[in-house]
Amino acid sequence: MIKRTSSISNFKKFVLAVIMPYFIALLLIGLVFTYFFEKKIILGSDISGAYKVNRIITSTDTNEVIFLGSSRAEGTFIPDSLVNNGFNYGMNGTQDDVILFFLREECKKKNKNTPIIINFDLDGLSYDIGDISNYLYNVNYSPVKKLLDTNYRAVYSLPFLKYYGYFELYSKYYLNAKTNLTKFTNNGASLEKNVLPEEEFKQLVKERLQQTYHFENDPLLEKEFYSIINANKNRLFVFVVVPYHYSFFNKFGNYEAAKQYLSSLEKSSNVKVLNFANLNFPDSYFINTTHLNLKGALEFNKILKDSLKPYMRGYIN
Repeated sequence: MIKRTSSISNFKKFVLAVIMPYFIALLLIGLVFTYFFEKKIILGSDISGAYKVNRIITSTDTNEVIFLGSSRAEGTFIPDSLVNNGFNYGMNGTQDDVILFFLREECKKKNKNTPIIINFDLDGLSYDIGDISNYLYNVNYSPVKKLLDTNYRAVYSLPFLKYYGYFELYSKYYLNAKTNLTKFTNNGASLEKNVLPEEEFKQLVKERLQQTYHFENDPLLEKEFYSIINANKNRLFVFVVVPYHYSFFNKFGNYEAAKQYLSSLEKSSNVKVLNFANLNFPDSYFINTTHLNLKGALEFNKILKDSLKPYMRGYIN
């Protein structure tokens, strides 16, 4: 019994003298690394989704004009080409539940009355939060956790560990924003510099011509859009349909229904719709059949700016 007690005592001493200090040191290193990684890398790139989610929550700039939407917004709207003080919150891979999250956060700022510009995709209102890495930095913020819904995991609340598997992705966004080798970036916008070889683009068009698409709104999302618009009469909501390649419409089954919905939005006095879906741009202006490249976006922003001027006097540069 004495030997056993002695062994237990020695083990406790070993834990206190060796294992605990090692564990505490490891924990401190992890916390310090996480702090600097978050501040320097995650929040060091204004084109990353994580930065944009944090910005919409924390920004207090009452003069900022915001641009919302999917990758078609992110890769098209160039804030400095359109307005005096704008930021592109478009996020790749996301749909309208994410736009609504941004709208709710923006409309909490009751001291703001700047216009809100929203890219509208012709497939209609649907759900997709995109990459989970966009939300990890703010995952303990209640509206973010609600947006994640069943995608939320308990590990996401643990410092350092929640970023496991995403360090490389955050670093890529940071390097892209700093080097701009293949992207042109501007206040959250990230536009593709490359132009596809003619034959490669023709193959994309051939594939698109065989694909079927249709417009359909999720009823709950549609109801919430109307609710936010009607509750914020001091804000102008500008819905913009950025150009598609003509091949997108080859088997688009109910384009008229999409146009009717856009017309119904304009019945609200604080809504304006600018539909450029069928703008006749050459193939060289597209990176694929649904997204403009930098060359196309530069030309489109000139057209969009002229169209926005009558409704956004005082905000256009």
